[in-house]
Amino acid sequence: MGDRYASEAVPEYPIAADRAPERFVPAGDINPVLTAADVTDFGRTDCVADPFLFVTADGDWHMFFEVYTQNRQPSAVIGHAESADGYDWQYDRVVLETDEHLSYPYVFKWDGDHYMVPDTWAKERGPAAVTLFKAASFPHQWEPVAELVRPATPIHDFSPFRWEGRWWAIVGDGTDLYAYYSDDLEAPDWTPHEANPVVQNRPTAARPGGRPLVFSDYVLAFYQDCADRYGERVHAYEITELTPETYTDTRRADSPVLDPAGGLGWNSGAIHQVDAWYDGDGYLCAVDGNVGLGYQVVGIHHWAIGIYRA
Repeated sequence: MGDRYASEAVPEYPIAADRAPERFVPAGDINPVLTAADVTDFGRTDCVADPFLFVTADGDWHMFFEVYTQNRQPSAVIGHAESADGYDWQYDRVVLETDEHLSYPYVFKWDGDHYMVPDTWAKERGPAAVTLFKAASFPHQWEPVAELVRPATPIHDFSPFRWEGRWWAIVGDGTDLYAYYSDDLEAPDWTPHEANPVVQNRPTAARPGGRPLVFSDYVLAFYQDCADRYGERVHAYEITELTPETYTDTRRADSPVLDPAGGLGWNSGAIHQVDAWYDGDGYLCAVDGNVGLGYQVVGIHHWAIGIYRA
């Protein structure tokens, strides 16, 4: 299979990747690079999670992520951190807050503009719409521009990408996987795939776990394993057929590509997202992890963020 990014797949990405990521390993002894203790403007913070990277043409590294607390409403907002090299990170500030819980801040650039599609959780109001935001001033000011999907049932972690001349997105509920498409990024009401849900009853890989990577003849998609608990590890699948009527994916032979480390560390119990950014030598990846020992006491609210390489 060809391993070079399709020319339109990662628009305005500064360096085209010449291979897919294969082995994810911690980047030295720097982890975790961000924890709840780093957040200075959201009161008592319980965790940071769901990291997404963006690197500017000048080489400035940005990270967007969920900032969560149990003590206020909304319980989660989108935070931002900065780095000169992708390894040493400094927390900046909260950059997006609405009246609903926000997470999974999928950020990308298209046609000169920066966009973000955060996940919205509104349990009391029923299934939340998928809202596309555009940066009025990157990275700090974001404005809603379209409701891309209004689901009938709760779905999460909308992950868009370009494939064969149109926009696609995968999104899931932890058991079933759905796909949507549109010719125009900012168009409301993207079209659901004819076969939705395109995958049924696959709790090991039916909720996105990071940015899909698009190559010339397949899409490399990452999924959370939710079979035994929420987001325990990350699996990789190659989507080899994707049209409005058809969908085919295959689990990669080396999957899972990320496993909890075990022991007593920050990612000992679970690791459920990866955002892999090609830097010319390989992939620098933002991941999140949760503790293992004592999980029943601290629950899911002890996530932190680390940097891996592939």
